[in-house]
Amino acid sequence: MAKYRAVQTEFWEDPRVIEEMTPEDKLFYLYLLTNPKTTQIGIYQITKKQMAFELGYSSESINALMDRFENHHRIIKYNLETREICILNWAKYNLDNHSKPVLDCIESELKKVKDKSFIMYMLSGITKEKIRNLFLDAYELSTGDTTRITDGGEKEKQKQKEKQKEKEKQQQEKEEVKKVLTEVVDEISKYFLLEDDDVKKVANTYLATGKEINYLIEKLKLVSETPDVKNVVGYLLKAIQEDYKPIIGKTNNFIPSVKTRFHNINQSFKKYAPEQLEKILQESQKGKFN
Repeated sequence: MAKYRAVQTEFWEDPRVIEEMTPEDKLFYLYLLTNPKTTQIGIYQITKKQMAFELGYSSESINALMDRFENHHRIIKYNLETREICILNWAKYNLDNHSKPVLDCIESELKKVKDKSFIMYMLSGITKEKIRNLFLDAYELSTGDTTRITDGGEKEKQKQKEKQKEKEKQQQEKEEVKKVLTEVVDEISKYFLLEDDDVKKVANTYLATGKEINYLIEKLKLVSETPDVKNVVGYLLKAIQEDYKPIIGKTNNFIPSVKTRFHNINQSFKKYAPEQLEKILQESQKGKFN
């Protein structure tokens, strides 16, 4: 516990203090800045009951003052669970000394803060880089967030956001590819009962064409209606690769119109190597290939 807290004369020249605060507000503000529980960092633990006792106020008066300072003046934050208070502009009047004893004291007090969000609230008013880094270090150690919010750190933070967006976009694209792969396998299964490896061969051969699902349906129908086919898989692969056409008059050439999600997905497949598509195909068909 400090023996004293210095209050700069600028306190009385602060426009907010002069124009917005009542005499009672000014007394309470000075109390928050100088009471025995204050710390070097402006975050400390104190109960409302203790405030009422030391100031000679009722509990109702303290509650009203706390609400006024938190929601009207927006000078403090108070955590009812941890009983911690954070003086938001504490750094304006206090955190300007970065001698080693003071830095050691700050580092020690930061470790005792229970509501770690209070540490971040203090950053906007801290101008001394050494002190600012101590606050950042304390927050990062407690949360695992290693994104530095320094003057140059905003760019790093923006990069992190962009990377996250790109990651989400890729994941969404992968899910869309999975859906299409599932649709492809389902169409194959409607016409032929093939071994897992053969289904994969047909699916990959079709996907390599980059064509709409109706193209695959046409080839499946053609092969299924072709008599005396000895090697169904081989013939189907050839039909897909070389775009075999049904002989008019000998088969029913009606191809049903099937609406699919494939219209906008062709470009996505081009981004994946065959082995990557193979992996995605396996993931999408775990229940069928296992």
